[in-house]
Amino acid sequence: MMIRERNHNGVTIVMPVGRLDSSSASQFMSGSPSFSGNGKIVIDLSEVDFIDSTGLGSLVGIARKKREQGGDVRLACLNEKLRKVFEITQAFRLFDIYDDAETAAGRQG
Repeated sequence: MMIRERNHNGVTIVMPVGRLDSSSASQFMSGSPSFSGNGKIVIDLSEVDFIDSTGLGSLVGIARKKREQGGDVRLACLNEKLRKVFEITQAFRLFDIYDDAETAAGRQG
């Protein structure tokens, strides 16, 4: 799995590319220093074409860790398949989800 990062107004936007599943979740979780600390990050899922329960668990784990450290995680750009997974599992209750990463990065809170 490749992970791209960029900055938007002081907020790190992390963009995983490919599948977020049991074979890539641990690499994803350790793939960005932005996942630690108290800053806000946005995870842009526009380039994720598949997610399984392990991948979903990695997102929940990253969010929990960031929030424990005073930070925040927001998700952006979920395609229709990912939205369906989030609806079925009720994971949408755990995250603020935005249509685009820049909006997610710009929102206060």
